[in-house]
Amino acid sequence: MTQAKGTTQMIFAVLLTAFAFSGLAQAQSPPTISKAFSVATVGLNNSVTLTFTIANPNPATDLNEVGFSDDMPAGLLIANPDSLGGTCDTSLVTLTPTNFSLIGAVLLANSSCTLSIDLLATAAGDQVNTTGNITSLEGGTGGTATATVAVVVPDLTITKTHTGNFVRPQTGATYTIKVSNNGGADASALIMVDDNLPAGLTATDISGTNWNCTLSPLQCTRGDVLFAGTSFEPITLTVNVAANAASSVTNTATVSGGSETNTANDSASDVTQIDAALQMSAPTATLTVAAGNTATTTLSVNYNGSLGAVTFACSGLPAASTCSFNLPSVSAAGTTPVTLSITTTARSAAIPQINGVPPQFTLLLGLMGLTALALALTRSRNSKVRLATASAGIALLLLVGCGVSNKPAPSPTPTPTPVPQGVGTPAGTSTVTVTATSASGGATATSTVNLTVQ
Repeated sequence: MTQAKGTTQMIFAVLLTAFAFSGLAQAQSPPTISKAFSVATVGLNNSVTLTFTIANPNPATDLNEVGFSDDMPAGLLIANPDSLGGTCDTSLVTLTPTNFSLIGAVLLANSSCTLSIDLLATAAGDQVNTTGNITSLEGGTGGTATATVAVVVPDLTITKTHTGNFVRPQTGATYTIKVSNNGGADASALIMVDDNLPAGLTATDISGTNWNCTLSPLQCTRGDVLFAGTSFEPITLTVNVAANAASSVTNTATVSGGSETNTANDSASDVTQIDAALQMSAPTATLTVAAGNTATTTLSVNYNGSLGAVTFACSGLPAASTCSFNLPSVSAAGTTPVTLSITTTARSAAIPQINGVPPQFTLLLGLMGLTALALALTRSRNSKVRLATASAGIALLLLVGCGVSNKPAPSPTPTPTPVPQGVGTPAGTSTVTVTATSASGGATATSTVNLTVQ
C-alpha cells in the first residue's frame, strides 16, 4: 500500500514537471527591434548611417529564424558602397537600393546584436522610416521600429547694394553683390550670378575673389563649396552712367545653381537714384528792357565739380543784342550764382538811302519839288526870282558844303537791300536759352529767360 502510494506521487511529479516545461515553451517572448539614424539632419545628396538593434528578451531560450524587412522611404536610398556592418551575422542580410532584409538569424537567450547600413538622402524634408514586424520561430511575431531623419538642402540668397546717389554722367559707379547660403546643407554644385543692367548704365568691369566673371554675358560663376550659413566673397560691378540716364533706375541680380530647391529668394533689386552732375535755373524767368540798355538776372548753377570747368552760352537773342556772364566759368562743386547780362542796342533815326542814293540827293530832290510848287503858286516876278535864288543857294550848300564827291554815283544794284529805319534791337519778346556745358563728360543744363525789348 505504501509502495503504491509512492509510485503515484512520483508519476504525479513527473507529469507536473512535464506540464510546467510545456507551458514555458508556449510562453516564449518574440524578439524586439529598434533603429536610429546617426544624425538628426543630413544634407541633400549626403549619406547618413542607419543602425538596427535586435534582441532576445527570453532569459533561457534561444530564438531561431529571426528576421525582418525594411523598405526605405522615397527620399532615402541604400548607398553604394553601403558600408554594411554590425555584430549580427551580415551574411544573412539581403540588400536592394530600396530594401534591407534579414533572414534566418539566431539570437541566443538574453542577447542582442546590431546591423548598420549607409543611406543616401535624395529628397528634401523629413524622411520617416518604419520596418516591418520582426519574427522568430520560437517567439512568433514581434513589433516594428521607426526612425526619422530630416534631409536639408542649400538655400542660396543674394543681395545687391550701392552707396549714395549716382550722377549723370558718371564714370566708375559701383554696385556690390553678395551670395549667401542660408540653408542647412552645404552647396557644392556650380553657382551662377547674372546681372540685368537697366538702360542708361553700361558695365565696364565685374570681378570678385575666386569668381570667374565676364562682361558679356554679365555673369559670374564658381564651383567650390558654399558651406551652410556662410557667404562667398563679394562681387564688385562697375558701371558708367549716361548723360541721358533716368533719374531713378533699378538694377537686378539673380543667383542660381548650388542644388537648392527654394528659388523664391534668388533675386535682388537695387533702386538707384541718379542726380544730374550739372543743374541750372533762373529764378527770374522774365526780363524787360528798353532798347539800348542792359537786363540782368542771376543763374543758380549746381555742379558736382567732377567734369572740369563749366562754360555758358546764349541762343535765341534778338537782333543787335549780346549776352555775357559773370562768372564766365564754374569749376567748384556746390551751388554758384552766375550773373547773366543781355545788352541791347538803341534804335537810331537815320534817313534811309533809297536804291543806294545818298541822303543829300534825297533832300535835294525834295527841295526841288518844293521850289517848283512855290514858283507855281507865286505870281510876282521878283518873288519868283528871290525864291529861285534861295533854292539854288540851298542846293549848292547841299552839294558842296556836305562834301559830296564829284564822282558819279554808282549804278544801283539789281537786287537792292534797303537799310531799315531805326537800326538797333527791335521791340518784341524773345525766348533766350542759356546752356551750360562741362569741359568733359558731356554734362549740359539749360534754362530759359523771356526777354521783352521796348
